[in-house]
Amino acid sequence: MPLLSSKTLIQAHAVFLVVIAGYLLKNPATITDSDIVFMMGEALRIDFPPSTNPTTSPYVICSILLFTAAAVDLVLLTSLPFHEALNDALPYIRPLRNSNLPAEDLQALARLPEYITKSLTMYWNIWIAVSAVRFALYGALSFYIYQARGNLVDSTYASKAAPTGLAQLKTRVVFTFAFMEMMVWFWVFFTCREERQQRLSKMLEDAREEAN
Repeated sequence: MPLLSSKTLIQAHAVFLVVIAGYLLKNPATITDSDIVFMMGEALRIDFPPSTNPTTSPYVICSILLFTAAAVDLVLLTSLPFHEALNDALPYIRPLRNSNLPAEDLQALARLPEYITKSLTMYWNIWIAVSAVRFALYGALSFYIYQARGNLVDSTYASKAAPTGLAQLKTRVVFTFAFMEMMVWFWVFFTCREERQQRLSKMLEDAREEAN
């Protein structure tokens, strides 16, 4: 079994996004001047974040996007059937399958395990797809910033010209966030795959016991 379930990981990640968004909204320096941002920037020679003022700061928009991402994840997580609830339903389904019911009812009940299996697969398939897409996106963003990093002497920190377009992404803060997000979604991806395999194996063993 994984150390943490996929549901716990996704919930913790959503809370983390809300905390980061709150800091970006109230006190961005807590994030931009943090030790981890500084160390990763120094180690990989990524430019300093460009100076901003309250009227042009991009962190307000970033905080809104992070709040939205956290809300979407939580809504999606609560909307999908989680495997624990489906496992709780199995003890009520098994006795019905062995009872003396009319043939049409037995045919309907015979399809229940297939429905449960599809529901289990739906939960993991969706989150595996979501985590894979986000891993790829954040990985591409991290690579873009890393390969486009410049010499610190000629960095945007020392430049008088403000960056424009995609050049605004070439900062230590964005790279650190993208790299951490990449690792988190990589963890979620493999946790979901492991949980799906374990649950489907358990369902298969249960079906074999009933057949015997």
